[in-house]
Amino acid sequence: MEFKALRVPALTADVAGELEKLLGDLSGVEQFTITLETQELSIKFDENQLRFQTLAQKMANVGCSLHDIDAALLL
Repeated sequence: MEFKALRVPALTADVAGELEKLLGDLSGVEQFTITLETQELSIKFDENQLRFQTLAQKMANVGCSLHDIDAALLL
């Protein structure tokens, strides 16, 4: 499964750093990209190992809540 977020105002350098640590260590995350210049985030994950609700909660804990995302897709 893939989660793509566009126009994420909360995606500052500090939040991006925390997200990188989180996503790098989170079981089930297969690949991710964070682009500060365009405030975009893409996360590929195995839904059998990681539920989307869990991913969203952990992202919120490091400062990137779904409420702060202007546009997103779950593919």
